[in-house]
Amino acid sequence: MKGWMAVLLIVAMVSAASGHVPLPGGGNDHLEHALAVDDPTKSWVVYDRLDAGGTAKYYRFEMNEGEELRLSVFTPEQSAFSPGMVVMGPGIAPSGMVPPFVEVPDSAGAAVVPGQAPEQAEFEPFTPAAIYPGAAYSVIVPAAGIYYAAVFEPDEGGAFGLVVGFREEFSTTEFLLVPVAVLGIHQWEGQPLAVILVPVALTLIAGAGLLAIGLRREEIVLCCLFGWLAIGAALLYLGTAMMLLVQTAIALEKTGADPAAVLPLVYVLVSAILGTFAIRTGIARNGRASRRGGVFMVVIGLLGLLSWSGLLLGPVLALAAGVLGLVRPDGAAP
Repeated sequence: MKGWMAVLLIVAMVSAASGHVPLPGGGNDHLEHALAVDDPTKSWVVYDRLDAGGTAKYYRFEMNEGEELRLSVFTPEQSAFSPGMVVMGPGIAPSGMVPPFVEVPDSAGAAVVPGQAPEQAEFEPFTPAAIYPGAAYSVIVPAAGIYYAAVFEPDEGGAFGLVVGFREEFSTTEFLLVPVAVLGIHQWEGQPLAVILVPVALTLIAGAGLLAIGLRREEIVLCCLFGWLAIGAALLYLGTAMMLLVQTAIALEKTGADPAAVLPLVYVLVSAILGTFAIRTGIARNGRASRRGGVFMVVIGLLGLLSWSGLLLGPVLALAAGVLGLVRPDGAAP
């Protein structure tokens, strides 16, 4: 088991080393309320929405001279909705005709990037999801100062994502909250939260049923909190694996086969193996806490955090079981 743990640690760290940091939009429908994107060379994705009838959403970037401002837009569906951008700031070379409903700062150049009708969907492995790329813009800013981007559509409304920057890195908080953010992203795509969580719920129900049968037949013994915590963590890890598998299938239905699907399948494999290890650890000593079991559960909890398994709660339960095993070795029911 130790060899498997080492392999999973490497896989989890490598697979989680890339991706955009998600940001929610909202409340940024005027220039003075523009959403400030900190460190705009870092890779972000703002998930936002435009109303129909000629509206815009605004974003603010503080740039240093010589930095690259890199922006692109995508949509989750193929439709007539094809948002464009107006990029504004000191030294931006004017181009195109700014729509009359888009606000432009005084003394700022404005470059209009027309919307592009979405054609072929691309597989986005980080979420996972199918996305339709649209307008894109990149410039080395000629002067330090405040730059803006307005995403607009003259007629249609719909959901869009604005990709900012290119350096892939996460703060600790951003990294830990990715599982929660991904649930919001799937809702932004149009999926109800209840539907997104169906695979997790079915896994919990099936796991609870099998556990009840095993306990009734005395094939399984869980005599203390350690075992229950380990099994709870295991079911959440396995539920995450099923949810990722379903979301990958939904995305591939739109994009067709894509080599990038290997990444979410790695997450599926990691979550499934961690869940299996948690079950084995929880019942290996008839549910009793032990130092060895505690060490295993701490590792399983940390790997769950690294691989975004268990929707945060799974790793929390695993770590709680691990601490119990370390502080109350061979403990009976609390």
